[in-house]
Amino acid sequence: MEWIDERPAWLPPIPPPHRGRARIVAGMLLVSAVMLTVLVTAFLGGTISMYLWWPLAGGLFLLASGLLSRRRYP
Repeated sequence: MEWIDERPAWLPPIPPPHRGRARIVAGMLLVSAVMLTVLVTAFLGGTISMYLWWPLAGGLFLLASGLLSRRRYP
């Protein structure tokens, strides 16, 4: 093993290569599920609950935070 194989202690840790991907996927799943639920309920003539705002807001928050964590700062 050479001296260049070890990472110096003073360097910051390397970020993972897929930062925010899990939050983006979870957010997209939540938002898509809420939209599909609303469309199916409206098609069947049912009443759409106001409690659907919570999963929608949570999905949008996860999506936004996942996308913002992927930004590269100089």
